[in-house]
Amino acid sequence: MKSQDIVILFKLISLNLQAEGERVKKRNFTVSLDLEEAMDLVPIDSRDYLDRFLDLRMQGNIEKIDLSQGQHWEGWEDIDEDSIAPNMESYSVRALAASLALSKSEVSNSLNRCRDIGLIHADRLSGQPTVRAVALLDFVKYGVRYVFPAKPGPIVRGIPTAFAAPIMAGKVMTGGDLIPVWPDAYGKNKGQEITPLYKTVPGAVKKDELLYHFLALVDAIRIGGPRETKVADAMLREWIL
Repeated sequence: MKSQDIVILFKLISLNLQAEGERVKKRNFTVSLDLEEAMDLVPIDSRDYLDRFLDLRMQGNIEKIDLSQGQHWEGWEDIDEDSIAPNMESYSVRALAASLALSKSEVSNSLNRCRDIGLIHADRLSGQPTVRAVALLDFVKYGVRYVFPAKPGPIVRGIPTAFAAPIMAGKVMTGGDLIPVWPDAYGKNKGQEITPLYKTVPGAVKKDELLYHFLALVDAIRIGGPRETKVADAMLREWIL
C-alpha cells in the first residue's frame, strides 16, 4: 500500500456520501470516553472541573462534540476552486486523477492495489469502485501512524489539519500552542509543518469539503495521542459507517 491509496479511498467515500446527499454537513458527534481520560482534559484546579465531572457521570461518560456550523470550513484564503457535483464520471480514472492532481497511471495502479488487498470491490449494479469502509477505518486506527508516520516540523504557512481544521478548532482540546498545518502558500495560518499523506493533498481538499475533514481526522490519528486517536476514530466511523 502507498500513501496515495488512502487519499483515493477517502475520495471515493466522499463521492458516495455526496451522491447520497447524506452526512455532508454532519456536525454532531457522540464519543464514548473513559471517565479518567475525559477528566484529563480539564485541569483539576479549573472552576469547570466539577461541572464536567457531573456532566459526564450523568451522560454515561459520553462526550458530545458539536462542530462549527458556519460556512467557512476552508483553511485557506479564497481562491477559484470550483467543486463539481458527483456523477458517474466522477468515479472514472480520469476524473479521480484530475480531482486529486494525480496521474492516471497512479490512480489506476492504486485502485488495482486496493482491489488486490480487499479494500475496494466493484459494485454489482453500477460497477463503481466501492470502499470496504470498516476495513479501511480499522487500518487507519491501528496502522496508519506506523506505516505513514508524521512528526511536527518547522514553522510554515499552511492549511490547518488534525483538530486544528476550522470546523474542529476549539472543539477537541490538544496540547501545545502551535497548530499542525499542511504547507501551502494560500494557507490561513502559521503552524508546525505536517507532511500530508501525499503531496497533492493540500490542493485536492480545496475542491472537496468532506475529503478535507476526513484527511484532517486521519492526521489527528497520525500525530495525536490516545485521546485524539479515540475521538478521531469515533468521528470517522460515525461520519462514514
